[in-house]
Amino acid sequence: MKVAYVEMVGGAAGNMLAGAFVDLGVPLEALEAQLRTIPVDGWRIETSRVVKRGIAATYLDVIVPGEDLPAEHHEHEHQHEHGHDHDHDHDHDHGNDHHHHEGRPTRHLADILEIVERSGLSQRVKRQAGAVYRRLAEAEARVHGATVDAIHFHEVGQIDAIVDVALTCLALEHLNVEHLYCSDVPIGNGEIAMAHGRYPNPPPATLDLLRGVPLRPVDVRGELVTTTAAAILGTLAKQPGTRPAMRVEAIGYGAGRSDFAIPNVTRITVGEPLEDDAAGGLEHDEVVVLEANVDDMDPRWFEGAFEAALGAGANDVWLTPVHMKKSRPAIVVGAICQPQHAAAVARALLEHTTTLGVRMSRQERMILPRRVEALQTPHGSVRIKLSRLPGGRERRTVEYDDVRALAAARGVPIEVVVREIEAHLEGWS
Repeated sequence: MKVAYVEMVGGAAGNMLAGAFVDLGVPLEALEAQLRTIPVDGWRIETSRVVKRGIAATYLDVIVPGEDLPAEHHEHEHQHEHGHDHDHDHDHDHGNDHHHHEGRPTRHLADILEIVERSGLSQRVKRQAGAVYRRLAEAEARVHGATVDAIHFHEVGQIDAIVDVALTCLALEHLNVEHLYCSDVPIGNGEIAMAHGRYPNPPPATLDLLRGVPLRPVDVRGELVTTTAAAILGTLAKQPGTRPAMRVEAIGYGAGRSDFAIPNVTRITVGEPLEDDAAGGLEHDEVVVLEANVDDMDPRWFEGAFEAALGAGANDVWLTPVHMKKSRPAIVVGAICQPQHAAAVARALLEHTTTLGVRMSRQERMILPRRVEALQTPHGSVRIKLSRLPGGRERRTVEYDDVRALAAARGVPIEVVVREIEAHLEGWS
C-alpha cells in the first residue's frame, strides 16, 4: 500500500496530474492500452520533456482532432492571460468555463457514466472516475440552480477530460496508492474571461469543488487550478492541505503550457506511509471543538442552529443537557470542525443561538484510515464510507443522506433501501 502527495507548485490541471504520474515512472503504454477500452475514439496522447523555471517536467496532451477549437478562439483566449492557456475544451491548457461552443457535443452525467461503465477498466477505476464526475455535476447544479440530471457537460465532458480523469485513476491503481493527499490550492488574481462575460477567479464551479480545501493566494494573474483538477482532488484527496508522513520512492513533475514567475508544474510524490507503531496503523489529525452554553432559547430554534453550523463547515453538531447557576436547566451546543472552518462555525453559533460566547479548543484525534467510494445500485448511486480497522479488516458504512434520498424518491421505508444496498455490498469489491 502506497500514499501519494500532490503538490500544486504552480497549480494543477487534469493533464498536469497525468503528466506528473508519467514523469515519476508510470508506464504510459500500459495505461493507454486500458484507456483504449473506453468506448470513445479519435484521440491520441502526446508527451514531451519541457523545463519550467529550471524544473524538468513532462507535458502531456490528449489530442482529439474532432474536438479542437478553431484558431481564432485560441488567439482570443490567449489575450486574457489565463493561467494554463486552456482552450476551454481542453482542461490541459487554461481556464474552465462550462459553456456551449457551437457545433460541439454536450453530454449529461448519465452519458459519461455510461461511457465509463462500458469500458474495460477495473471496478475501482470506474468507481473513482464516476465519483469525480458526480461531484462535478453536483457543483455545476448548485452554481446554475439546476438538478444534477439536467446539467450538460461541455468542456470537461469532452473526450480529453474523460481520458485525463481515467488516466489519473489508473495511475493510482497501478502504483497501489490507497490514500491520495494534496497541498493547499494556489489561487491567482484577476478575472476569467468566458463566453458569457468576465467571471471571478476561480470560476464558480471550480470554487464550489474546492469547498473545505485551504486556498493560498499567489501573485500570478490567471487561473491556476482548473475545474477538472479541482474535481479530481476534491473527490479523491483526503485531508487537503496535509502532507502525509512517508518514505519517498518516486517523484514526478507535470507541466502546464504557460510560463509564470513561479514554476508552472504539479509535483507528485509517491512512497510508503510511515505509521506510528504505538498507534497500530491509525491516523491522526487536528480538529477544533466548539461549545456554547444556552439557557434562554426556544428549543425549536436549535434545528436552524444545526443547519447553520453544518453549512459553515462543521463535521458534527450536538446538544448536551446541563444544569447552570441557580439550578437552571440549560443546553450545551457542541460542534466539531476542521481548523479552517472554526471561525465560520463559531459565527454561525453566535448568530443562530442566544449565547454570548463560543469556547474553542484545538484537539488531536486518532482516526481510522478511510475513503469514500460510490456504489451503483439499480435505484441510483450511494456513497459508501470505507474505513480500515487495525489488523486490516475493513468496515463499510452507507451514507445516510443518500439512503434517505433514494427512499424518499421511491416512497419506501429507509430500512427497505438499506437491506437492498447491503445485498449489493456482499458482492461488491
